[in-house]
Amino acid sequence: MMIKLPKDRLNPTYAILSDTMVEAPNIKEYLYEIVEIINKDAKNRNLPFEIIIAKPKASDEFWINLIGKGYPSPTRTFRWCTERLKIKPMKDIVRQITDKHGSAIMTLGVRKSESINRKRSIEKRNLSEDGLSKHDDYPNVLIFSPIVEWDTDMVWNYLAINNPAPWNKSHNRLFELYMQASGDECQFIIDKNQNSCGGSRFGCWICTLVNEDKSMQGFIKNGQIAMQGLNDFRNFIKDARDNHNLRSDFKRDGRYQKGPFTSMARKEILNLLLKTEMEFKAQGGSELISDEQLLLIAKEWNKEFDSQNSLIKIAKEYGRMQNIDIDLEDSKLPDEDLIDAIDTNLANMTKSIIKEATSLQNMGARDNDLLNIIKKHLDNATEKLKENR
Repeated sequence: MMIKLPKDRLNPTYAILSDTMVEAPNIKEYLYEIVEIINKDAKNRNLPFEIIIAKPKASDEFWINLIGKGYPSPTRTFRWCTERLKIKPMKDIVRQITDKHGSAIMTLGVRKSESINRKRSIEKRNLSEDGLSKHDDYPNVLIFSPIVEWDTDMVWNYLAINNPAPWNKSHNRLFELYMQASGDECQFIIDKNQNSCGGSRFGCWICTLVNEDKSMQGFIKNGQIAMQGLNDFRNFIKDARDNHNLRSDFKRDGRYQKGPFTSMARKEILNLLLKTEMEFKAQGGSELISDEQLLLIAKEWNKEFDSQNSLIKIAKEYGRMQNIDIDLEDSKLPDEDLIDAIDTNLANMTKSIIKEATSLQNMGARDNDLLNIIKKHLDNATEKLKENR
């Protein structure tokens, strides 16, 4: 431990915490509290140590992509979230550190017992005599995994029995969170013959890569009823991606395939999110989406389909963005939502027509062939709009 080493033997050391901006609120609250405590303690001890919080850049944030750009809820085959929310921000921090110091040893808390896939991934690495391996992306970074052979019980035994936190904050709250997330009653570990209940996995509260969020359900079962609304919202956006009526007929590149969420779907998702947030805050919860994110979503909508400040109007209905001054008395156009939907599909449909027409022209197509392409797409769009009405 750094506090036991002579000051002249210490190198600058960093811990990186990933905040995807959609972490489970109770987990995020704990993590930010403990980061502040640890950083303050390190500063008081004059240690060259700091925890850095990695966040995605604005254009990569979850709500900007889901509600702003209409990306469908992530799946295992279209896992657009992980790279944007976690991997890129972490890599950016590592790059900043190596640019400053030239090289680094990255210590990871990965363990073979976490999963079969994790074990396979670990065993693929070639280790030096010192137990170090090369980083795939950074030639000046080596990886060290000191607890790779530990199981869950060994981790908790180390934390709970042998190594109290040096920053004068016990691990009890951390253990309590894992205990609640397990959904079952379990006792604090007092010897190695007891099984811990610290095997739960925490992630984004809106994660749709799994069929059901067991940690969230564990929290609800253990009395955190306010989390029920979050779980219901998460289930809604998971199901929404498979609802044909909520998806555009065209992908963004013009292909005639199930594409992004329609404008009406995005408005529905935003309404439900803000309603969920309002109910969550009434039960002591925190904000789920920031005003800054709402403004970025508004910009995406304005670029694609919205000219009526509809996002700001929706936000104001839930007590948000009250400092934004717009004329809410403007008369709403007839079938404004329908017009927005036309704009969204028209943009993607036009790409599809141009793409298909260009291909046929290169093959010597006649004018009638090109007119048939346009008619086909217009007929498809008309049928879709009839369904939405």
